[in-house]
Amino acid sequence: MRRHSYRSHPARQRGQVLIIVGLSLVVLIGAVGLAIDSGRAYGVKARLNAAVDAAAIAAARALSEGADDNQRRQNAQAAAARFFQMNYPNGFLGSTPSAPSTSAVHEASGYWRVNVSATADMPTTFMRVLGNTEANVAAAGEAIRRDLDVILVMDTSGSLGPPTSPSSVFPTLKSAAKSSFINRFAAGANGDRVGLVSFSSGSVIDVQIDKTGARGFNRTAINNAIDALPLGGATASAEGMRKALEELNAVPAAVRSSLRVILFFSDGAPNIINGTFPRQSGGTVTGNLYSETSSQTIEDGRGRSLCRDSDGACRLFPQNQRNGNESWYSTGNSSDVDGPRITSLPLTGSGSVALSSYNNRRTINGSPYTNNRCNVNKAARNMVENIANTARGQDVRIYTIGLGDALNNLEVTFCGYGNNERGATILRRLANTADSDTLNAAQPQGLYCHAATAVELDRCFSTIASEILRLTL
Repeated sequence: MRRHSYRSHPARQRGQVLIIVGLSLVVLIGAVGLAIDSGRAYGVKARLNAAVDAAAIAAARALSEGADDNQRRQNAQAAAARFFQMNYPNGFLGSTPSAPSTSAVHEASGYWRVNVSATADMPTTFMRVLGNTEANVAAAGEAIRRDLDVILVMDTSGSLGPPTSPSSVFPTLKSAAKSSFINRFAAGANGDRVGLVSFSSGSVIDVQIDKTGARGFNRTAINNAIDALPLGGATASAEGMRKALEELNAVPAAVRSSLRVILFFSDGAPNIINGTFPRQSGGTVTGNLYSETSSQTIEDGRGRSLCRDSDGACRLFPQNQRNGNESWYSTGNSSDVDGPRITSLPLTGSGSVALSSYNNRRTINGSPYTNNRCNVNKAARNMVENIANTARGQDVRIYTIGLGDALNNLEVTFCGYGNNERGATILRRLANTADSDTLNAAQPQGLYCHAATAVELDRCFSTIASEILRLTL
């Protein structure tokens, strides 16, 4: 039997190996290329995402500028393009980005919705062996800007003057309020709503907030109103705060902005209550009753004692005026003066605001409350804190600015106040700051900024304006 033997030919084996190696190299290069180019594409994608996010946020912030929505959109688009270029350098990992596409839609709910999108073309390297010469990467970002309803409340009491004195801080205060606060918000149709309230011995709404769906404010009108503010009088803080809250709440609920703010400026502690007071001769009288902080005995021009009671509160200023001519109401024998005696204090003042403390920080004596200057001073402090507490309970955020050293001192000594009755302490309470001794974590927290001198007012107004604008995003 004949056997056949088969032997492999080396040349044929080498050819087969080369084919296998060649095919393996293609697969290997493709796999390596996929890993390398995918990593590059991931880097491009991450950078592109960061760029469009930054552009969207910048565009939303730029919406605070412009006389109308068209200008605001243009500002938003310009800001988006600028920030995109800053965050995505041309040629990053060999890629070429497109110009960002930016849209800003003002929705009926009062929000601005900003969308930014962009693409980048990245040439491949090793993946070219598989026929893929370019990778296209896309990214999109969105930012929401809330519309704003804000009331600026300005103390114009006499301690800020006299207005013609070189030491007067009033002109500096006005300039800071305009340039570092009012001018930071979006004026014109569909912009932010901004109003102005001022107070001294009484309170006035100088510029009403817009109460229509059109929104916006007239920047020139508010700046002119600030320039025209007069100087003089006491410190009716509660009336200023009350009228600010009433203005915010006068905007119909259906068109209110989602962010509502009060900025409250003062250089001293409250010392006036507004209400309707019973008279010894019968009937009542309505006005702003002043706590006699400067002296215990007040005399008229004929040397007659107007406050027979050495602890009396006898000056009453007209309501709805900053510093109208006061009337005199004796706390002693009404026959000694022209004005009849105010016999007691009511339980509530204007707007049904309680004279007693909502958190039992201060106790008012008497039943009914005795009309004396300590009770009036306590009630003045209670009332402004009560109103602020009500406002924060309605999700109104309060910021406060204080000026001068007097806020850190105990100017009122006749009530036996302790350190927790300094003016700065009250301003912290109003704002519900993190370091307030009455912090309520369930209510919105604000900021208190203290300006030791007038030159620091710009910093305080600017800091708070920036914080408010941050919250709009």
